[in-house]
Amino acid sequence: MNNNDVQYISYEEVLDVYARTIEKSGGGFSGIRDEGGIRAVIEFIQNDAYYPNFTAKLSYLVFRFCSGHFFNDGNKRVALTLGAYLLHKNGQNWAALTFMKRLEAIVYHIAAGNINDELLLSIIQCIVDCTDFSESLKIDIANAMSKGKIGIEENEQVKE
Repeated sequence: MNNNDVQYISYEEVLDVYARTIEKSGGGFSGIRDEGGIRAVIEFIQNDAYYPNFTAKLSYLVFRFCSGHFFNDGNKRVALTLGAYLLHKNGQNWAALTFMKRLEAIVYHIAAGNINDELLLSIIQCIVDCTDFSESLKIDIANAMSKGKIGIEENEQVKE
């Protein structure tokens, strides 16, 4: 896909996707915490110097919406939904269909800081290419996911 052909998401579309995601996924505390952050992400992905291809643009979008805390609630859900929406909007229909399922567990680890933007880019490249994760990528993902315990405070002990 040529970067001139990329169909970007507008601020209004982000808000629409957010509202629908919160409504359809069981609710939460709706509301925007950082309008400037949202606008910056949707502007930055259009910069080919920083994000030279569609995969880099998609990866940045997902990473920032997952870790950016732009909304009062639902940031991980919205990151998934916006990623699938961007794929669909750009005619990547099969990738869009599999995107949420393949990334569902990953977004928790992005938010927890266990998966960095470089690893996410490798993961999303496979999704866009509609390929399986290589064995080395699977190992990298497993190692990243084993870094921390999600939902457990550092000073809490795990009860066995």
